Amino acid sequence: MTTQLDCSLGLGLESAYGIPATPDQFPEFVSESLAWNPEIVQGEGLRVGHRAPRTARRALAKEMSGGDIELEATTKGLGVFLHAIFGATTNEQIGSGPGFQQVHTFTKGALPSYTIQKGVPLIGGGAIQPHTFHGAVVESAELSAAQGEIVKLATTWNAREIVTETPYVPTVYPADMELFTFVHGAITIGGSVTAPTGTALATGGTVAGNITEFTLSLSNGIDEGGFTFGSAGKRGRRPEVGLVEATGSMVAEYDNNMLRDAFLNQEALQIVLTFEAGEEISAGVRPALQIFLSSVKLDGQLPASNGGEPVTQSIDFTSLDGLLTGVEPVYAVYRSTDTTF
Repeated sequence: MTTQLDCSLGLGLESAYGIPATPDQFPEFVSESLAWNPEIVQGEGLRVGHRAPRTARRALAKEMSGGDIELEATTKGLGVFLHAIFGATTNEQIGSGPGFQQVHTFTKGALPSYTIQKGVPLIGGGAIQPHTFHGAVVESAELSAAQGEIVKLATTWNAREIVTETPYVPTVYPADMELFTFVHGAITIGGSVTAPTGTALATGGTVAGNITEFTLSLSNGIDEGGFTFGSAGKRGRRPEVGLVEATGSMVAEYDNNMLRDAFLNQEALQIVLTFEAGEEISAGVRPALQIFLSSVKLDGQLPASNGGEPVTQSIDFTSLDGLLTGVEPVYAVYRSTDTTF
């Protein structure tokens, strides 16, 4: 017997774009909107004695699939989503212990593609029905953290096709997962930061104790082409990546002028957001999720009165490439006991 709560998602890394893979990663997700998004055309030819559009003149012209997946950031199993977002990933063991560190940066080539299977049970306790998407790549993503909240990651996927005849793959969840929350967070803004290595987190910077919310939005700028003759209305090749867009926002209590002055002077800042949770994996090593933005310019705003309440600033920013030697524009670092991503 099943209930409406028994919905599932499974992801499998494809060997090539659109080549089906068996799901082997099963996230606990908050919501999803994966769907078939066809383009339907209706013929407009006139026919004597008939005024309504005709059934035989309706046809499928183009086939696309995709949608959103939102999940909470956990201490296990998050690497598959980070790899899907960024595309370039290393995974190294930390010393001789059970901990591994993944370092994710933007690929200079193709994004990885995934087979995603969602399972939806029939009402009344019926079997879980599989809906399998091939050739799924991440268009965009958003990481958000706010006071009193769980860290959340939302991804938007573009898929080549959906099939329903693939058998359902039962879920296997990681054991002993914990959540990253606002309680586990710390942020540095400005100062001098040492970029992460294969086994070390980014270090340095100036501790900021006035940030209450942080959001980072990433777009891979994938193209909309590839629909060619012979591909049966589906994308015939993998999506090509374009210029990355990395933007975000912070909410800060106004207790100093550092952000105001950085905005007015258009100063390039380095930002490091770090969450560490749970018990130590080994001595001095905890599960961690870290974002390092190596060159950020602020887009606003100046402090303003707040109706008698403590003054806060809602500050938008753009993450750029500072052309620092050996330093990437954006890093996502993930420490866990996961041996693969």
